[in-house]
Amino acid sequence: MQEYKDEYYDHFSKKRGPIPPQFNRNENFMMRFKTQLPYYGYNENSLTVIYFKDGIGDLIVKNKKVKVDGNKFIVSNPSYGWEYFNKSEDYIDVLSFAVSDDLISKFNFFAFASEEKLLSVPLEKIEQKSFFLEKIYTADHYPSGRLLKSIHQQSCTGNYKFLNPQELTIEVLQAIYQDQFRAYLMADKVTATKSSTKIEVLKRLLVAYEYIHDNVERKITIEELSQICALSEYHLYNSFKNVFGKTPHQYMISLKMDRAKDYLRIGHLTISEIADILDFPDLPSFSKLFKKTYGCSPASFNKAS
Repeated sequence: MQEYKDEYYDHFSKKRGPIPPQFNRNENFMMRFKTQLPYYGYNENSLTVIYFKDGIGDLIVKNKKVKVDGNKFIVSNPSYGWEYFNKSEDYIDVLSFAVSDDLISKFNFFAFASEEKLLSVPLEKIEQKSFFLEKIYTADHYPSGRLLKSIHQQSCTGNYKFLNPQELTIEVLQAIYQDQFRAYLMADKVTATKSSTKIEVLKRLLVAYEYIHDNVERKITIEELSQICALSEYHLYNSFKNVFGKTPHQYMISLKMDRAKDYLRIGHLTISEIADILDFPDLPSFSKLFKKTYGCSPASFNKAS
């Protein structure tokens, strides 16, 4: 089992060493390491994707500092540059990609060209696009994050050496592109004139979205969400409903019902215990809402499962 402790391993070059490589825009890197990294800077960078399995630190991207911790990832567009600081010098367990300009331009052509053009000029390229929405994401809440988490898990096994780094990089790019495309479609639903405003509102809504998912087993007020995502209560309510098709409260309830169904399928908890864990005021209100959602009582669902 690979652990990568106190070493940096690049899956493209198959090189290991005690010092992190200096990324550049002409090469592809796919790094695995578990080290004490107090600082790393990358100026005029290529597209980078960083998944933090464990550890903490601060990333400065476009002059904005964001805190990172376990099971989070970030995408940094080309040319902006970024810096990482780890003042505590604790160990961080990381999977990261630095994608060359050449591979990105080929991917851009694949992503943005028509089907006819893909066949007529298959080796064409499209220059860099600052396409990706830059923020810290919780991996479990997005397909691209779950893919990064899966690759990290594979990298700890003996089979990792047989996996092609370029194919893995393409898979990651495609997953991120699909997530980001969905994000831009969601941003279009935000009521604002400027596209930059739409994107900023979406970023804040995604903070609320992740917070709801991370706290599904407790009651969250609109006031609390407003504080967390830095939007007024009315702005949050209206924008969340436009983007996700449900009010924040309705979205929370739908997640609670999904979680209740999962608990019932597993069968380790009683219905009363599930209602209590999901912070319902009493068993009758939980049962009534469950029946309204799924068309049967929790007891009937339990028997059917």
